[in-house]
This record gives sequence, structure tokens and C-alpha cells, in this order.
Amino acid sequence: MRGCLGPRPLKHPGPPAVLRWVSICAKPHASAVFVAVLLLSIVHATRASAAPKRGEFLQTDTLGVSLVSRDMTSRTTKTISDVTNLSEYIGLHYYAIDRVRFGMNVQLTERLTPPPPSTQTGLQRFAFLPQVGWNFYDPFFAALVLVFAPRSDGQAKLTLGVNAIAGVAIPLSKVVSLSAALEVPYTYYQHQSISLTGLAGVAFRF
Repeated sequence: MRGCLGPRPLKHPGPPAVLRWVSICAKPHASAVFVAVLLLSIVHATRASAAPKRGEFLQTDTLGVSLVSRDMTSRTTKTISDVTNLSEYIGLHYYAIDRVRFGMNVQLTERLTPPPPSTQTGLQRFAFLPQVGWNFYDPFFAALVLVFAPRSDGQAKLTLGVNAIAGVAIPLSKVVSLSAALEVPYTYYQHQSISLTGLAGVAFRF
């Protein structure tokens, strides 16, 4: 007896054979049903929450972890297995026009592993992040971020950069939504580097 796409069980198989065949065939169908229900739930929740309107505010709380980075100054590449930094972002944004917001995030980045060298502190970065965001097609959004970081690499060292973000925001209600995104930070002043960061957060619209 083969899988669902192969021959059916024999004409008179015993009950155990039939149960095994039904179990094998049911698994992919159950997975497809689960994915379909999940997607329909997301679409329904998104439609139930109206698109952002002019005059609304958005308060965001986000965590981020750098997945991989390329330092073009020192010509080195590091992944999350080499260095793990946790970033916290707190922001407030205003929708100046429908679907388009302007705002500011404050970033704090802490070293988790390994311990920083003696010339650095655990607080790796402190930065101001003015930005513009666009909810171009619900539930998807994008943002362009300018970076002004008076503290970088665990030292009082100014760096400047620009970040690009693309993600999805799933509304839990008309006020609260969860988000997941990927960010590509590029630093160009005093140090040149590019990286990929994973983001997850919660937002409150009012």
C-alpha cells in the first residue's frame, strides 16, 4: 500500500491497513485546512480593522535581533551565532495623510552574547530613528528610516545610517496589532556596514 497519491488499499484490507491509509491521507489535508483557516482569519481581521486614517497616532514597541551583518570597513561577516545583540525600539507616529505616517523611534541595543570587550559596555547602541511609514496594502507595510546614533559599538561614537523595513501587521482589534518585519540597516558614516534584522512587536492605534 502506497501514499494518498498512489494506489488505494486492497479491496478487502484489514481494519489496521485502512486506518493507516486514512491517517496518512488525512495529515496533508489537515495541514491545508489549517493554513486556509489561518489565512482567512488574517484577512477577516484585517478587513475588520479600517486602514489608518489621517489624524491617527500609532505607538509601537518592538524587539529586534541582528541575523547577519557585513562590516565593509573591516571586511568581516558575523551571524547571530557569533554575536547576539537585542534591540528595543519605542516609537510614536502620526498619520499625516491616509496610510502614511511620520514618526520617531528610540533604539537601545544590548549585548547578550558573548560579553563585550573591555573597551565597550553592554549598551551597544543608542539611536534616534526619524522615519516615514506606508501601509501600502493591508496588512503589509514598509518604512524608510534615518539613523542618528550618538552611541555605537558600545562606545560614545557617532554613526549615521539609513534603514529599509518591510513587514506585516495583524490586527487583534481596532486598536491593537501584532507585527513581524525584516529590516536592512546600512551604516555609512565613520563605519560602513550592512545587515539583516528580524523584528517583532506590538502597536496601539488611537
